[in-house]
Amino acid sequence: MQQRPQNLHSRQTRSALSEKTVALDTQSVQMHNQKHYSSPSPKKRSLRRNFVLPGLLFLGLLLGVTYLSLYPLFAGPTHDGAQQALSALFPWQAMLFLTTALPEATALLARIPWLDPHSAMGRTTLLLLLLLVAWLLNLLAVNSGRKAMRSPLSPVREALFFWSIMLLTTLFGLIMLLAPIANSATSRDMLLYAFYGRMVVFYHVNPYIVPVSIFPHDSLYTILTTSTTGALAALPSAVSYGPVWLDASLLVTLFAGQNIANILIGFRAIGLLAHLLNALLLWSLLAKLKPEARISATLLYAWNPLILVLGVSQMHLDIVVTLFLLLSVAFFLRDSLILCWVFALLAVLVNVLFLPLLPLCLHLINQHLRFVRLGFRFLWYLGMLAITVLILALAYAPYWEGWGIEGVRAALVQTFWLQSAVNSLDAALLNLPMQLPKLVSWAAQPSHWTPAGLLIAGTFLLFSLWLANTLDLILFCTSWLLLLLLLLLPTYWPWYLIVPFTLALCATNRGTTLLVVLLSLGALLCYYWWQLPTVWPGQALSTIGLPFLLWGWIEFFSSTWRMTRPTLPPAQKRPRGISNFVRRSRPSWLSRPTWPSRP
Repeated sequence: MQQRPQNLHSRQTRSALSEKTVALDTQSVQMHNQKHYSSPSPKKRSLRRNFVLPGLLFLGLLLGVTYLSLYPLFAGPTHDGAQQALSALFPWQAMLFLTTALPEATALLARIPWLDPHSAMGRTTLLLLLLLVAWLLNLLAVNSGRKAMRSPLSPVREALFFWSIMLLTTLFGLIMLLAPIANSATSRDMLLYAFYGRMVVFYHVNPYIVPVSIFPHDSLYTILTTSTTGALAALPSAVSYGPVWLDASLLVTLFAGQNIANILIGFRAIGLLAHLLNALLLWSLLAKLKPEARISATLLYAWNPLILVLGVSQMHLDIVVTLFLLLSVAFFLRDSLILCWVFALLAVLVNVLFLPLLPLCLHLINQHLRFVRLGFRFLWYLGMLAITVLILALAYAPYWEGWGIEGVRAALVQTFWLQSAVNSLDAALLNLPMQLPKLVSWAAQPSHWTPAGLLIAGTFLLFSLWLANTLDLILFCTSWLLLLLLLLLPTYWPWYLIVPFTLALCATNRGTTLLVVLLSLGALLCYYWWQLPTVWPGQALSTIGLPFLLWGWIEFFSSTWRMTRPTLPPAQKRPRGISNFVRRSRPSWLSRPTWPSRP
């Protein structure tokens, strides 16, 4: 009977000793971590934070100078109709050219044949180098924004970052608004939009059923079919844009009249307004979706040379589609589900290529309404159906006569069932300088390549509808669905990346963001190839294939690095697993209880 208290006393002594041993081990682990993860002192951290905003402003000024340096490279050696119209509207534009403001620098560059701004090869090489410099400066600004968000910002400091970013974004947008332009395959979409508007306003014909080739006497048609600076793609045989965008083109044509310069400024103003609104929406959306990436992701979009050149200077409708999709996400976060659906529908009515996004939007809304009573949900869907029918009727009514259901079907076939390969991996396979096996040659034909790509994208869409149940997952699946279409369809243009690029920033997935950043570099390379007199048909190997290859290797090495690093974080606090063990005086309820031993 006297042994039991002795046993209890010995167990308590061993327990206290074990706790002291674990505490000593914890202290040693912390000291070890402090040796390997030495963090800067609070004074150094505060000094670094104070220099982030001035450094960001300095990078912004360097970007502004870089974008101004592009002016003489945007203009062709012999001015075409579009450039002559802008020069007449802005006669002071030539004063901003690098060749005019700094003749010494031009003479220095002329000594290097491949950088001579007076030759075609020198201009395109300088254009590529300056775009790469702008891309790197943008990444440096993004890194500064990431450093700024390592610790919480005060409201005043956050407001300073916001206004600095927006003011510099406005400055970059104005630089692109006033930039010269040369008629090329990447810049003439604005003229094509305006030509469709002229067909409605001046010729009173339906662009969906009347080809543009019946108006060869029009001055705009002459500009569209001639180029003085580079290669031109063939004019489309039919309109591939949605009716909402034709209405917008009609309004710009009514404002501009016959003046080509006003046409260019009108579409550029739409692109600039959409770009500024997209930056504002990204700032507000990321405050709810991922606050720690708010500054860096906004900078990655707002100061990106790809967005500014192809979205504002050479305005393409994809930047307006991006605006509608961001508005759809913003209204979903505000529980305005009807407006969420309306703006997603408007995005499809601008470009029918984004039709696969409607099932994802409907699935997201259904997930939000799954706890609502059945009767109210039925009435809500009935109202949404009525609004959808009303929007479709208003959009298609002006163009329906002589077009109808057969015309809509033909437009869908023209958009998704492509019969030609341009700038894509399919085009690269078809133009390889070697004899391919018969099976590969058969599969590389656009008529066979397209259904395979659509099958893969459709399968991914079905899995997304099955697995995605949150807004973050829907944004992730949407960006990857568009990236798959971009990768697999036989036709690719660099402005196709604008929408998946922005949605990937909203999804805030590190791997997807890295991929779209590398693809933006590939899109700039594609833009460079189309400024040359002869376009490389296998350019997709460098514009699409190489970015995907780099992304795969970077993900592999970064995953390996994360697995081989020490598992314990820098020990300013007690490690989580050890602290939980020390805090317990007995095992958890799933284990056997610590009863005292019998004598």
